[in-house]
Amino acid sequence: MVPQPEFDEDAIVDLFACGICDDLMVEPTTLSCCGKAFCRLCLRQWIGTSVHTAGIPRCPGGCGARVPVRLPARSRALQHAIEQLAPERLEQRKREAEEDEVVEVCPGGVRPWQEVAANRDIIFGSRLGIRQGTPGVVIGPFSDGCHVTVKFDEQEDGSELCVNVLPEALMVPLPGGFRLGQRIVALYHLMINDAIGVLMGTGGVVVGGHGGNRLTVLFDARLDSRLGPEFPVSVGFREVIAQRPLVGGFRIAQSVQSAMDLIVGNRVVVRAGTRGSVVNEFSDTRLTVAFDISEEDGHSCFNVLPLEIKPWCEPPSDLPVGSRVQAIKDVVGTAAATVRAGTRGTILGGIDATQVLVSFESSEGDGAPQALMVECQAITKAEGAPEAATALVRNAVDTIPDHISAAANPAAANTESGTMDMQFEDCANVHAVA
Repeated sequence: MVPQPEFDEDAIVDLFACGICDDLMVEPTTLSCCGKAFCRLCLRQWIGTSVHTAGIPRCPGGCGARVPVRLPARSRALQHAIEQLAPERLEQRKREAEEDEVVEVCPGGVRPWQEVAANRDIIFGSRLGIRQGTPGVVIGPFSDGCHVTVKFDEQEDGSELCVNVLPEALMVPLPGGFRLGQRIVALYHLMINDAIGVLMGTGGVVVGGHGGNRLTVLFDARLDSRLGPEFPVSVGFREVIAQRPLVGGFRIAQSVQSAMDLIVGNRVVVRAGTRGSVVNEFSDTRLTVAFDISEEDGHSCFNVLPLEIKPWCEPPSDLPVGSRVQAIKDVVGTAAATVRAGTRGTILGGIDATQVLVSFESSEGDGAPQALMVECQAITKAEGAPEAATALVRNAVDTIPDHISAAANPAAANTESGTMDMQFEDCANVHAVA
């Protein structure tokens, strides 16, 4: 058996000594600014003292960087090494730390290092200092015994200083990282009294919390027309999303159409021009879209790249969906694909007031058609359109319901890899609409 090396306890303490208390570290926490580690309790005491003496806490290691009030996670590697090399000394240090720790009592029942948020706008003199809903961390009680010192994440003037506020101005943060006054969008059809009350994609404003995992929201529209501050809706925080442009500039519940044939493996699963609706953001580069595909055809939800879809709207009245057209000049599409003047095609859908999506015939007899987004002025109606071709395209772009009728836990397929990924962990509020 290989003999275990013996370690001198004093040498171990020096090796794992905190730079503040100069003793063996308890709950070692490493700062990213300089890479030095300190006791977690020592760092918090350092921050609390620095806030009231220097204004902004700086690194106790001497690098001068600002110390975040939300400290990094404890260093598991250091903790494990100390437990293995100096277990007895570590237990003694833990007992000493518990005896030395002073439990500060803050007005209003809040605790030091508790996560909070401003429940109203906080005014500094005559100007707005902290906006309603801004999150922050309690540092401790202020010396007057009435106020609480808080480090808010943001101040309107950009200051990094802490603020002394009355506890009545604070609240428990809302679930999911949402803020009071934040604009949100419904991810699903939301049920109110056993009926759909809010449609997917409807915007609203967060006005409060409702229990541990729920938000109170005032929606912009309801099917029962009950609007106003006296008719808020309680929703799970996973049933809404912050209102913002999704990848590619799309939005929740936006009507779209496939800009090309979408392929999974070696099979075309969605034809160019098929209408759909944006369900959610799947990743930083993909969107989940529910296409109007019958159940017999398989899955209707697919994770697509933004370039694989285009916005959908009704085309101009003189160029309805399914009408036959021909290019009046050469049209250049993606990947330098060119449609020569005179090439015929079929309107798949509208993009906006001036553009449409057209499936052009191949210039070669056996080639596949290509869908291109073109200006309306670049095409004209073609006479003598074959009825069979028109009917075929009309079937491909058959109108979908105004809102998604997805079943619970639908599967979404990545059109690139061909794999199936289960989506929508919580779809209790998604219901089919006849």
